[in-house]
Amino acid sequence: MISEYLTAAELSSLIGCRPNSFSCMKRWLTKNEWPYVENIRGFPQVWRRYHDARMSGENQLVEKPLRIEPDFAALR
Repeated sequence: MISEYLTAAELSSLIGCRPNSFSCMKRWLTKNEWPYVENIRGFPQVWRRYHDARMSGENQLVEKPLRIEPDFAALR
């Protein structure tokens, strides 16, 4: 059965670092804006469905929230 998350080998193949280099993986994921969660060992877990969508160009699974600036003119 395939896991919901990429394996260390799959993630290291995508990123180009060693499978046990968690800090390298996390730096790359953060720099390239890939969402991940760390497990108890510190391994960055990437959702397989997100990976597949992003690699196929369907990057619609995770939407960035719009940044709304406050209306400072209303404070006058």
